[in-house]
Amino acid sequence: MPRSPSPAGFWSSSLLLSSALLAGAAALFAVGTFVGAAGGVPVGIRAGVSADSPPAAAPPSNFNPAYSLAPLVSAVESAVVNVYVTSIQRTGVPQALQQFYGLPGEREVKGQGSGFVISPDGYILTNAHVVGEAKDISVKFSTGEEYPAKVVGADTASDVALLQIIANRSLPWLQLGNSDTLAVGDWVVAVGNPLGLGHTVTAGILSGKGRNISDQLFEEFLQTDASINPGNSGGPLIALDGKVVGMNTAIIQGANSVGFAIPSAYLQTVVPQLQKTGRVSRGYLGVQMGTLNETGRKQLGLTAGVVVVGVTTGGPAAAAGLKSGDVILKIGGVPVKDQLELVRQIAALTPGTEVTLAVMREGNPKDIKVKLGTRPQSP
Repeated sequence: MPRSPSPAGFWSSSLLLSSALLAGAAALFAVGTFVGAAGGVPVGIRAGVSADSPPAAAPPSNFNPAYSLAPLVSAVESAVVNVYVTSIQRTGVPQALQQFYGLPGEREVKGQGSGFVISPDGYILTNAHVVGEAKDISVKFSTGEEYPAKVVGADTASDVALLQIIANRSLPWLQLGNSDTLAVGDWVVAVGNPLGLGHTVTAGILSGKGRNISDQLFEEFLQTDASINPGNSGGPLIALDGKVVGMNTAIIQGANSVGFAIPSAYLQTVVPQLQKTGRVSRGYLGVQMGTLNETGRKQLGLTAGVVVVGVTTGGPAAAAGLKSGDVILKIGGVPVKDQLELVRQIAALTPGTEVTLAVMREGNPKDIKVKLGTRPQSP
């Protein structure tokens, strides 16, 4: 009879986060630019779209990309903005030197990135790392119009921020498309503010899907060879129908034509929460875990599974009776192959949701119902 895995030899990476996710972190950086320092519409937005609102930007019906992308660019660029931020940064000068020599304890830092309008009443998406802890934010359209902006909500875990401006007019806007239907090889266009040059357009194809980069847990990035540079952060990646399929977010330092965008399918799950509460709440189980290695899978007669190697005291898993040594096979009937997939499945659920875990305990199948808690916010 199969037996439960021992604490050693049957699993690997007994971490809350997979160590593999962190391996490439040093080679990756987000693509906002800083000056003076190194370096379908979401449901929640429907309130800003009425029968009297202008339609989302889209290329003309006779648009033929085989001849030129100009009609597409002309249609969408008016809804893309340059984002300018001002932050206060500590200089690190000791207080005594500040007092006696008049040296500054703080300095003003300017930064910039990109963004795009997603509703005619002024909601704008950009990356959370673009706005950061900015004290002042403004956005500038291709027409030269500039408006102060406020942060409605931001989520550092997914690097998404929602801004709003008051323009006293209906603004041109872009519709979020369905990135899940996008295929590798499809044409895409990136629009943004690279290197502070202002509105710039590049084109390429979708190079890959489901990319895991750095320590981003909650989304799998789109990869494109459309040129993306510092300052493009927060700008849209647009399909040939004029809909946004991703938000340009990161590049690999030293690589050519390798850029990454947050898929629009993921944005649509995050934006409504940011508009409603200013933050994103994710489900939380409260376990430390490891993925079954080949030895463990053979011993237990399983093809996949996640081993519980620790249970957080007072957490949802502990309250439900989950134990070290349990192997989680399914969440709500959906199989899980590794710990990253488990974290993402749990995080996608609303806190307070009761979910059934199919587990293997000491060689016997068992269903355990867990009421999920709220995942602690990223710092």
